[in-house]
Amino acid sequence: MEPPEIDDFHRAVRPFLLVSQLFSLFPLRGLFGSTLQDIRFRWVSPGAIYSVYFFASALVTLTAHIYYSLNESTMGTSQISNVIYYVLNLSGAVVFLTIAIRWRTIMERWRSLEETFLHPPYAVRRFWTLKRLIAIIGTTMFVLAFVEDALHVASVYYTNLQFFKRCDNSTPYWTLFYQREHPKFFHYLPYSLTAVLLLELTHKIFLYVWTFMDLFIIFVALGLARRYEQFYWHAIRYKDRHTTGTVWQQLRLDYGRISKLVAYMEGIMAPIIICTTASDLYFIFYQMFNSFQFSASLLSEVYFKFSLAFLIFRTLAMLLVASNIHVASLRPLNILRSVPMSCWTIDVQRFTQELLTSRNCLSGHGFFFLNRSVILAMAGTLITYELVMLKEVNPSPEKDDFCFGEKRLY
Repeated sequence: MEPPEIDDFHRAVRPFLLVSQLFSLFPLRGLFGSTLQDIRFRWVSPGAIYSVYFFASALVTLTAHIYYSLNESTMGTSQISNVIYYVLNLSGAVVFLTIAIRWRTIMERWRSLEETFLHPPYAVRRFWTLKRLIAIIGTTMFVLAFVEDALHVASVYYTNLQFFKRCDNSTPYWTLFYQREHPKFFHYLPYSLTAVLLLELTHKIFLYVWTFMDLFIIFVALGLARRYEQFYWHAIRYKDRHTTGTVWQQLRLDYGRISKLVAYMEGIMAPIIICTTASDLYFIFYQMFNSFQFSASLLSEVYFKFSLAFLIFRTLAMLLVASNIHVASLRPLNILRSVPMSCWTIDVQRFTQELLTSRNCLSGHGFFFLNRSVILAMAGTLITYELVMLKEVNPSPEKDDFCFGEKRLY
């Protein structure tokens, strides 16, 4: 029988790393090389220069927004939310750059610890390979993100078209559009095609980073949980069977390799987990609060509800997949509890103790752990927050002040 194709993590995730290079992330060469040694990061390369451009433009965007809000506008909840959005996503992009710089080292460490699981008896033919699973989930998320962005573009186009027709048609439409959508720039700079293109590129990268932070955690969690699942599929063969002590010793060592990999990746993933959970939770709170006082056209309302639903779905998917690492790591306990007393050895005892005492999951620098309990805790926080914030809801202003009131979806 032919051995199954190698289904390692790097080969599964590298197509999405290549796509990310279109949005200034992971400026690496040799992603599709035959070995991990082909992967290179160089500061003097088009990809790295592209990344530096984004960091520069992101800092300009953040600075312009804060300056405009403090000097020309008011620092309300909308302005504060924009600042938080820019800060967290810029922080995420910085973390991705540090991961990209170390990517070859990270993947070499990952490969050395997962090598045992890439070959029989752990590697078996299955339809849902890691590569296929990551491809399906990643593509689905990208399609939903594209639909969300398309709805956003359509809604703001319609809003500004109504303003142009009903309130101010003395200014060319596209000049008016960008002056209203990005006042923090075009209040100080003249409208030009070059400025618009650079601004749109920066904002598209921000949107991609926001989605990819969740997706990257999902990819890593899928890779780690898959190794625990492979271990369980192999170890279950020995359930209720009389086996020698050397079998349990080898199983314990193999399980330890996965746990070392989880601990290694926990340290690498902690910053991105903090940025992602903070961003997701804040904007779920913010958009749910806005939904109580939302007045818009049908198109804008469809966008708003789809965006909120997609954000909640993306966050729940990330939390559920990440928490599955901890769940999968505990499944071998059922096998160990079925070991006959005549086969109980010091290795079985050690293995059981390791399972009961180890904490195999990702975390945000130890402040919180991505297991099933954190989902209930976050849901409880969300409900409490919304009940408190309901007291602050103001009645929606009438639509007849559309031309003179604050800019809002119409």
